[in-house]
Amino acid sequence: MEVEKLVYGIYPKTNELRLHIGRWEKGRIPDASLNSEIESEKRSFYSTLNENSIEHTDPLFNWYDILRPICLMTDGIDLGPLSRFKETNSFYRMPVINYMGGLTMDPADFSPLNENPPLPLYVPDGNHFNAFLPSPLSFYKMSRTMLSYDKFQAGVEKLYREILGQLKLRKVVIYDPIPYGEKDVLDLSSLSEFQIRLVTTGKLYPGNIKGRLYSIISDYTQENFEISRLNSAVPGVKLIDGYSTKMESVVGINKILDSIDADRVIVSHREYFDFLPRMIADRKIELISGIGE
Repeated sequence: MEVEKLVYGIYPKTNELRLHIGRWEKGRIPDASLNSEIESEKRSFYSTLNENSIEHTDPLFNWYDILRPICLMTDGIDLGPLSRFKETNSFYRMPVINYMGGLTMDPADFSPLNENPPLPLYVPDGNHFNAFLPSPLSFYKMSRTMLSYDKFQAGVEKLYREILGQLKLRKVVIYDPIPYGEKDVLDLSSLSEFQIRLVTTGKLYPGNIKGRLYSIISDYTQENFEISRLNSAVPGVKLIDGYSTKMESVVGINKILDSIDADRVIVSHREYFDFLPRMIADRKIELISGIGE
């Protein structure tokens, strides 16, 4: 079996970077100084993952939540109240979507943002790099808007194409942190020119995902895996827990992979690692590097 590995989403910051962000929030250091520190930390993160041939997204060290920078650089979206992110102790600013406009700034350039560390949106790095974007379905469910879902989806997909085009990125991880209902339908066919790795949450139902993607990465159950296999070129499984400090074992994960009937598979994690202490997250990255070896 050929095993591809993926690390996505917000990664825990070092204590040093947290101190820099705290000083920036108090106005003690300028935007440019913080941006330099963030980029340095990102390069260190990339080095570890590239050495182990792990597909990855930007660690999002300059994101407070997975929606806010997209909102702040898009016309027609305001930041609403702090809202709890699922059943966790973390929060996000609820998007208030008046209409879906276009980008108001270049996602690749250094630019200050209100109530958030500065752009660039990502610092792309090498062949294993993927853009990271919230799924239109979860974005809509986590927002307040009078727009119909169809109008929102058309607007957000146009926006995503604009972001990916300006950054010259073809590979993208699209993340659905909200579980699907039985009647939910996510249709990403208008983004078919991109290599999409869709990370889902919870149970999948037949018909949730329309069209065929590069990969659908789901919580591991036989039913989810079959849906992933039918709707993607490379099915994916989440076998590492981003919530738990308990360490999995390479032997145990490889045993699960041995039981899967597939020539290729992507292995990833449940939830992004920002819920863990940095030391534990680093150990889980080390564990991921040994899977399938």
